[in-house]
Amino acid sequence: MLLITCPVTGTDELVADRRIRSVANHPAHIAMHVECPSCGSVHVYRTGRKLPARTAPPRRARTAVPA
Repeated sequence: MLLITCPVTGTDELVADRRIRSVANHPAHIAMHVECPSCGSVHVYRTGRKLPARTAPPRRARTAVPA
């Protein structure tokens, strides 16, 4: 069972596992396509941590420094 919030109606819905249409594993998250019982459409819910913002790559030194 999952507790989801429908983005169309804004209500909290308890969803059975048979309503999960697909699960996709990504490097940063897991995406679940779930059929909503209140509006009948399929919504995508992502789980996992947010990745930190990408930073600029390090710059090269103008001159070589001996070790």
